[in-house]
Amino acid sequence: MTATHHHRFRRFAGSVLILLLAFALAGPCLAQSAAAAYEAMGIETKDVLSGTSLSARVIPGDEKQFVCVTTYFTGKTDKKDAVNVRLDIYRTQGDRLESIYSRDFGAEAGDGVGDGNLQLVDLDLDGVNEIIVAYDSFVDPLIQQQIGEVILHDGEGFRTAWTGPLQYDATRAARDLPVERRDRFSRELDLGATLKTRGVTLFMKKRVIAVAGERLAEPKVVKETFPLRPRQL
Repeated sequence: MTATHHHRFRRFAGSVLILLLAFALAGPCLAQSAAAAYEAMGIETKDVLSGTSLSARVIPGDEKQFVCVTTYFTGKTDKKDAVNVRLDIYRTQGDRLESIYSRDFGAEAGDGVGDGNLQLVDLDLDGVNEIIVAYDSFVDPLIQQQIGEVILHDGEGFRTAWTGPLQYDATRAARDLPVERRDRFSRELDLGATLKTRGVTLFMKKRVIAVAGERLAEPKVVKETFPLRPRQL
């Protein structure tokens, strides 16, 4: 896997940094929970390539849940499914973890995935965090891309409110893609603008580097909006 595949979310400012610091201070407890989560998933710790484990409210209520994104060796020899990325959410029941939501991104993609990443951010300021997941996708070996999802709890269950490429580079696929798809761009969350709508609208900044295979003289930044939740009356 080349260095260019290891794109990650940029750190969010302010509250997100404080949130991550709080999780770091709870390190030993989270480490124990991560080990328990790997056991619940049937994954041996030695097979874990990387993992992010956070304890926070992602469901309305007083209790916190345990959220983890895990990148791991599957033990399979085929290149396309030798590594997998999973999202798992647990609640604590006594001394054990009970699964309440799980996603297998490798199985969904049907091809290679890797380098999973997790952020929890309260986008609508209601005390419940939304889940932002990213992972590298190798569906097309000539296209370098990182797929992102914003997952939220709508009162009835978890749903994906937005998904799309966060990093995309198809400029090497000149002979295999139509001209209009040979772009290169990156997206990042505009947290301040999103918070102003209390999570009704997701704002992103799209930084376009190349269009139709032609590199721009200067990157162009485009503001994008996507619906997340209905506005509360």
